[in-house]
Amino acid sequence: MSSVSRTKRQASRQRGISLVELMVAMVIGLILIAGVVKIFASNKQGYRTHEAMSRIQENGRYAMEILARNVRMAGFMGCGNLDTIEPNVIANNPPSGGLSASNAVRGYEYDGSNWSPSFNGTAPTGVVANTDVITVDRGGDCGAYLVGNMLVDNANIQLNPDNTCNFQAGDVVIISDCASTDIFRATNVSLGASKITIAHANSQNTTNRLSKAYNTDARIYKYTAYDYYIKENAANEPALYIRENGVEPGSELVEGVENLQLEYGSDTDGDRSADSYAAADSVADWSKITSVRADITLRSLNDNVAVSSKTYSYDGANITNKRLRKDMASTIGLRNRIP
Repeated sequence: MSSVSRTKRQASRQRGISLVELMVAMVIGLILIAGVVKIFASNKQGYRTHEAMSRIQENGRYAMEILARNVRMAGFMGCGNLDTIEPNVIANNPPSGGLSASNAVRGYEYDGSNWSPSFNGTAPTGVVANTDVITVDRGGDCGAYLVGNMLVDNANIQLNPDNTCNFQAGDVVIISDCASTDIFRATNVSLGASKITIAHANSQNTTNRLSKAYNTDARIYKYTAYDYYIKENAANEPALYIRENGVEPGSELVEGVENLQLEYGSDTDGDRSADSYAAADSVADWSKITSVRADITLRSLNDNVAVSSKTYSYDGANITNKRLRKDMASTIGLRNRIP
């Protein structure tokens, strides 16, 4: 056979592929594409889930740290202790009625319409139903101290100018040494290069006289009552809120916190450690509280990150979605109550 004939025969055999071969190739290609798409979708879902859980854990750690930091300092007024020193309160209408052993920390249960126990003062607005509220009273340390002895008990308070309290007229102020504590309302604050002068006239106090004339070993603190509670923000997402001295509106701290549940540890035998824990509506004596158990529930901001839908109770109703949810708990000791 000539070389020309062989070339023509080989060319006819390599002319193309059959319809069956084409369909088989297309099916194999579609299977490969479907596999790639499935892997991509799975990886994307995994990324979204991990991202949502990371955000939940980050928010949870921050929320618990902020809550624990203030609860731990409940009743703080310097080196004194509320169990040994009863503050002399001359301020008119101080937060929570004035710092005392029975109101350094207080809790409330809210069912959507009623508070148990009754709220001490004006309750925060917009609280999510079936969540708890905790109020913490304390002095805030800002590095303020007397720069001159008081000659008489009704003398103005003279402070170092480099403190960070930013005192304003109307603020409730704590002055304390290790033997006595007074709580008064500032009626005038004068800023100077070498000192800050705070007056405590009887126009906003029951008297202008403190319990004694303090010396330069006294320290000055700003008295604040903090309310922590769950409320929906402008985006209709639940968040942990804080309110200072009952002033509305409160400030949003952490988004995605949908529940706050609290139990309070009471010292019933005088050893300064909790013997039993109870919800706020079952606490018999708030002056015996030495620790707080806090349980917060967080959820993802998107509702399509979980594998399957779940139904749970929120704000007095049952809802179903695909949000990720996580509980975080911590037991917080009150430094001014425990050894």
